[in-house]
Amino acid sequence: MAMNFWEEQRHAKARTFYYLVMFFMLTCIAGGLAEWAMRVFAADQYDNPPLPYVALIFFAITFLTAGFNYIRYMSAGGRAVAESVGAYEVDPQTTDPTERQLLNIVQEIALATSLPVPPVFIVRAKEINAFAAGTNPENAAITVTTGCLNLLNRDELQGVLAHEFGHIYNRDMTIGMRVAAMTMGFFICMYIGLRMLQWSSFGRSRSDGDKKGGNPLLAGAIIFLIIGALTWFFGSILQSMVSRQREYLADACSVQYTRNPEGIANALKKIENSNVQDMPSTGKAFSHLYFNERPSLWDRLFSTHPPIEDRINRILGGDYTK
Repeated sequence: MAMNFWEEQRHAKARTFYYLVMFFMLTCIAGGLAEWAMRVFAADQYDNPPLPYVALIFFAITFLTAGFNYIRYMSAGGRAVAESVGAYEVDPQTTDPTERQLLNIVQEIALATSLPVPPVFIVRAKEINAFAAGTNPENAAITVTTGCLNLLNRDELQGVLAHEFGHIYNRDMTIGMRVAAMTMGFFICMYIGLRMLQWSSFGRSRSDGDKKGGNPLLAGAIIFLIIGALTWFFGSILQSMVSRQREYLADACSVQYTRNPEGIANALKKIENSNVQDMPSTGKAFSHLYFNERPSLWDRLFSTHPPIEDRINRILGGDYTK
């Protein structure tokens, strides 16, 4: 059977690039709209300055916040993320048969992908789940649930682990963290607008009611609040779209590394038929890394993982094979 995973990986990477370009365009458009709104709706207070100060402030807040958060994410390697959900590291010298098999599969895939062997963690949860975390192959870590070890056979577990290696190989964690940092920048703009609105309202209530002239702080607050809310909303949707494309890419990588589409497909079928959801409540900041099914159409807009049935159809329906 000839493999078509190379073509699918190319398409997934291209779609990711388009979404990232849209993210950049969203930021530029938002800054331009903020500047335009200030010059149109607050012309008396904002008398056509030589530089687009409002747009520059918007860009500064967004990119400085994004940079700060990205540095913070970078400092949290895969080991820290695994420990944040209460996972324990598997001893490389373990004699437990289940843990030994897990480590053997990880070593096999690391050899096949020419990647460093990452530390492996286990989180005590009955649901079938796994995630890779870290910002590069050197500080990455893989975490699986006890549900993975107890409910998946070797081929299925190999398919899941190969999927996680796909994330590591393609540096999906770094891409995801950059996009998440930008989205946080939009949120901070919205938050600053809200706080400015409170301050301007408080200041206005204490000022002379007969005093003529507008309040430039109030105008700026409303503009930042609206623009920040819109960019955060659409940025969150774009963030989810990027993440979903990386999931398809990791599925294609799983087929590439294992040459066994049924392994990852059957694992997904078991996840689809399972009603158990008991991932630890700790480490919620990194919940986007692991699978979390969202049932409603509205929630799926913000879901970081594609629908299971769609992923299975792509794996078994010829998207990755010819």
